[in-house]
Amino acid sequence: MSITGLMHRALTGAWLRHEVLANNIANSDTPGYKAARVNFEDYLYDALRPRLRLTVTSPLHMREKYRDTIAVSLDTTSVTPDGNSVDIDREMAEVSANAYYYTAVSRQLTAEFSLLRRAITEGRR
Repeated sequence: MSITGLMHRALTGAWLRHEVLANNIANSDTPGYKAARVNFEDYLYDALRPRLRLTVTSPLHMREKYRDTIAVSLDTTSVTPDGNSVDIDREMAEVSANAYYYTAVSRQLTAEFSLLRRAITEGRR
């Protein structure tokens, strides 16, 4: 997978994580609401693993499965007596960390495109 493809996956995962965190914060007062968590690190890891394409000649052959989707899970622990599992302090800290992560990856992607542009134009403007 190319570096730009990998960064695209990282940005997609960070965007989804932000949407899930925003939804958790919006439902922080909803009784019985279970906070969702996004784990896209496994998704990125699968993108980095070298894939060996094997020829399958029989339906009985085993096939390796790769993650093509990002896992979203529910936090089943309760923080409040009404069954809500949203810890607003944790959610806000994760929003902040995710924003820094997204900014860092997007800056790196911008730098990669800048290098490609320079290579294409051979340094001329």
